[in-house]
Amino acid sequence: MDKLTFPLFPAIELVNFFRQNILTGTEAKNFSKIDIYPNPKPEVIQRLYMRVLQQVFNYGMEHFYMVPMNLEIQYPELLEGFAPVANILKLMVRFMPMCRVHDFQPSDVLNPKGKRTLQLLSGIVNFFHFRDTRKEVYNEYCLSYKSALENKHQLQKAIQEAETKVEKLMTVPPEQQAEFKALSADIHDLQQILSQEYRAKDIAFQEKISQQKADFTEKNKKLNQHKLAIATMKEEQERMKSQIVESPEQRKSKTERMKETVHKLKQSRQETGEKCDYYREKLSLASQWQVAMQGYIKKLQNIDANLEMCRKIREETRQMEEQVVNVNLELKSFSNEDAQLKRTLLLKKEKLAKLDIKNKKKQEDFNQQKQEILEVCSHIQEKRQAVHGRVAQVLQEIQQKSSKKEELLEMADEEKKKYQEVIKDFRAALEKYHDSLEKAFDRSAERKREKIAELNRRLSRR
Repeated sequence: MDKLTFPLFPAIELVNFFRQNILTGTEAKNFSKIDIYPNPKPEVIQRLYMRVLQQVFNYGMEHFYMVPMNLEIQYPELLEGFAPVANILKLMVRFMPMCRVHDFQPSDVLNPKGKRTLQLLSGIVNFFHFRDTRKEVYNEYCLSYKSALENKHQLQKAIQEAETKVEKLMTVPPEQQAEFKALSADIHDLQQILSQEYRAKDIAFQEKISQQKADFTEKNKKLNQHKLAIATMKEEQERMKSQIVESPEQRKSKTERMKETVHKLKQSRQETGEKCDYYREKLSLASQWQVAMQGYIKKLQNIDANLEMCRKIREETRQMEEQVVNVNLELKSFSNEDAQLKRTLLLKKEKLAKLDIKNKKKQEDFNQQKQEILEVCSHIQEKRQAVHGRVAQVLQEIQQKSSKKEELLEMADEEKKKYQEVIKDFRAALEKYHDSLEKAFDRSAERKREKIAELNRRLSRR
């Protein structure tokens, strides 16, 4: 995390972002800076990660509380409390490399720290900003692609209509087919005749003109060479005059030589003039030939009057062909744009493949960590099974004691019943004894009364 590829945001900006974009309702109202920094609360951080994963992976709340069914666990209800944390860890291991964080650890969820949580949350915020910009670009591409498809369909319709028009223009009605064929055959014959005659005469004239041009260029070269020689001779003459005193005989010989050269130059000029006259005569012949050609052209103009309709049709066909070419160019441009879009899609697919490979690696690491956690859970489960066995033994003992207690209670109930019967008998005997006592007491009382009465009688007698 020393070399981050994204900016670190302060805690207040992070709180505002998560309140506005991720959290809703009471969660957004109760979320504050104290929950993140300096002592983040694990429950709040887990809930925040859960909301982020819901938006990124389109997960529902029920998916976080689901225990995987492929695990062989005797008592899966014991893992229901740990299931949301495990699902958050699994998804965060997949999600954090997308945020350019490659060292995510389970302690970041179970025991978060202040600076570490700020770094992770700023990476998540950067990912959301990047996702929003990419969505806008993708929507623009989709709109441009749709408009391009509509233009393509419209251009295809225009091309089809143009092709139908071209076919209609190119097809000659059956009434005019005979005349059209005859005129086209006559035109073709005349064109062949004229082209053959013109080509033959043109080839002959061009050969003659090329020969004369070659002769003229050679003579010009010779003239230029003579002029250069004369100029050099004059320069040498002037230079030698300053150095050497010439004799009159040498001067005469030089002058004679110069006169000879001048005479030769005059003869060459006369020859060139004669040749120029010869070429002028040929040009006059060419003008006569042009007059003859004008007569042929007049004849052709009469034929062209009959072919104006054909030319108009050809012009219309050319215009339609140009339109078709323009439409094809536009289609090529649209096809190029489609190819560019396909290339961009391929690049994005390659990037996604690379990200999938990284995610697979991270998932393998997470699976290893998961296996370790499962091993720890299995050890805990073994201990739990041992405790469960002890509890089962205690329960058996309790059941035995309860059964003994029930037996004792039954015995006590039987004895109680016996004692109750004895008490009943004793009470009946007591009642009988009480009745007999009462009767005896009554009898004794009567006797005493009788005695008292007798005594009273005796006293009264006395």
